[in-house]
Amino acid sequence: MATNRNVITNTLSQFGGKIGTVIASFLVVKIVSGYGTQFYGDYVTAYEFLAFFGVFADAGLFAIAVRDISRKAHKPDFVLGNILAMRLGLVALAVLVAGLMAQLIPTYSDAVKIGIWITGISMGLTIVAGSLSAILQARMKIHLFSSSLVTGKIILAALVFALSSNFLLPPVTGTDLFMRFLWAGVASNLVFCGLVLFWAAREVPLKLQYDKTYWLDTARTSLPYGLALVLQTLYLRADLIIISLLLGSASVGIYGVSARVLESFLVLGVFFGQALLPKLAGNETEADHTLQWGLEKAALFALPIVVGTMAFAPAIIELLSSEAYLSNASQVGSDKLLWILVPTVLFAFMNQIFTFALVSRNKQKKLLLINALALGLNIGLNLYFIPQYQLVAAALSTVVCEILVFALLLRLAHKNFHWPINYSNWGLIIGANVLLFIGLKTPALAASFPLAVLISVLYYLGFIALFRKTLQL
Repeated sequence: MATNRNVITNTLSQFGGKIGTVIASFLVVKIVSGYGTQFYGDYVTAYEFLAFFGVFADAGLFAIAVRDISRKAHKPDFVLGNILAMRLGLVALAVLVAGLMAQLIPTYSDAVKIGIWITGISMGLTIVAGSLSAILQARMKIHLFSSSLVTGKIILAALVFALSSNFLLPPVTGTDLFMRFLWAGVASNLVFCGLVLFWAAREVPLKLQYDKTYWLDTARTSLPYGLALVLQTLYLRADLIIISLLLGSASVGIYGVSARVLESFLVLGVFFGQALLPKLAGNETEADHTLQWGLEKAALFALPIVVGTMAFAPAIIELLSSEAYLSNASQVGSDKLLWILVPTVLFAFMNQIFTFALVSRNKQKKLLLINALALGLNIGLNLYFIPQYQLVAAALSTVVCEILVFALLLRLAHKNFHWPINYSNWGLIIGANVLLFIGLKTPALAASFPLAVLISVLYYLGFIALFRKTLQL
């Protein structure tokens, strides 16, 4: 049975791995964005357009796999073999549809249209690795997946650096360099997938399987959640796709830097929700306490991210890109967009906890309706306001939709769970972050980003250590 300590350890393993991947990914952003907003915008578009369709290759199957393995409803190799076969078929279909549709968009350059086919290979390898990680997640060995992911990202950063420095191949520019960067992504994901395959094979025998009854039962169970996940991803990514269609690659480049920072934060909430799922699925009698505990920890980790990022958005953006991406009299830069977007981290962390909790209660159809409403609202707001207010409208639309989803999920969760509220713990968490906010406003810290990061980390770790038992860590 998963314990609170197991969940925290599993999440921290992913968090540690994510720190490594974030550093490597930010290095890639720094290098690629240095070739200009147009170049970086094309790079982001190639990945985002494919990812827009790639979510169909999940269809909620990862969560179902972890749940079935945790509940021991079937043998782990049976579950993994069938889920992997299903996802391989879905990813092939998603890449084919995305690649063909991209050819029909007149505003996309030929480089982007070809690049989407290349990123399709990367996505396929990533999805295979994600499928195999279900056994590692269920057995609380996700650190093996995290280490593999870090290795792949480090290789990507090294390849991008080498290509930009002309270490590996004769120097090229423009489209040729763009293609090399995309192929570097394929190579790094190949290593990542190979490592996860190695670790998963040590846990269970691996082979593709087809059990008609299991496929049909899983499809019926996962389809509502899968569609909900599709809609959730669509409303989170719709802004970039609409920007690429209405405003062009340069605007995608500006928005893309802030979106990459936000994405690196949001995935932490996904990791935490995934780490919590085995406990929610495996021990229903403790579900209320688990949900209470999870929500508190989501706020504990999300609030300092929000506070720190809002205080130093310009410094973060300049560190990761260049002055060309900062706000000035003639443009809204990535720093202002990040300042607007980052509060969504708190709501998104909570939403992930609610989502996985509701999946454990088979409320996938309700999730589908909520995310469908959010998608419709996001598309409508973007289409109506982007032509007039441009990138600011896209950022605000994302925040509004995330708050709406939070309100609806909270209402639904209250109907299915009855978790107690520990006002003392919430007071500690909020109070610690109020003090953090005040501290970051002092002249000494406000004037030095590196010093502020160091002091903030030491302060918050000290707070966690001091109240570890009270917060049940």
